[in-house]
Amino acid sequence: MSNAKSTSPRTLWMMVLAAALLLVLGGVGVVQATQAQLVFYSEDYVAEFAQTHIGVALTENDVIVEGDDALLQDAGALLGGDAQMIPGKAYPERLSAVNTTDMGEYVRLTVRKFWADADGQKNPLLDPALIQLGYDDEHWVLNPAECTDERLVLYYRHLLDGDEAAAGPAVTTIAIDPAVATAPGDFTDCRVALAAQVDSVQVNYADDAAGSAWGVDVEALGLDWSEGVAR
Repeated sequence: MSNAKSTSPRTLWMMVLAAALLLVLGGVGVVQATQAQLVFYSEDYVAEFAQTHIGVALTENDVIVEGDDALLQDAGALLGGDAQMIPGKAYPERLSAVNTTDMGEYVRLTVRKFWADADGQKNPLLDPALIQLGYDDEHWVLNPAECTDERLVLYYRHLLDGDEAAAGPAVTTIAIDPAVATAPGDFTDCRVALAAQVDSVQVNYADDAAGSAWGVDVEALGLDWSEGVAR
């Protein structure tokens, strides 16, 4: 590869069952990977949306994501001319946050990645580490203690002012590890799935609020979350 009573976290969930990939055997006109093929079908995208608070919103490619079937609709933009996703090649997928209130917030973004079957059900037998997400470490801080092969947790370095979008996306790219060709498990007809959760705490005593709500020491992460606070 930024303190009054603690406030409750504000949470916005966006579950994305994104059929960005379809692995099939045989066929014509796609990249071979030890007899497995990676084919992209935009019509197979499925998105589910549940909102519990509107203080912060999830954005995809700089656009607020809301409603059903909202994510990953533009296959052409994602693939950039490729007929399908090529293992080892990173494709742009920008996930970030925007503050939709007039109050400053400190923000955390959690992104989960996993393999799902054709019905969108998670397949726990397939390695989520084969799904690779690039992230921005200039404006966001990754917390390794909260991360797993399936989950990335990033904190926005700065105060996100009211009606302001983050200066840069947390997640920047998505790719499939070429090792998928020889990985154990049956990848036939499976899909990549992403789930993104944006949380926020208000400005006053944000470090204490983050510790109470999320169990994280933001100072230990190198974040100064006292910006904009009158002491």
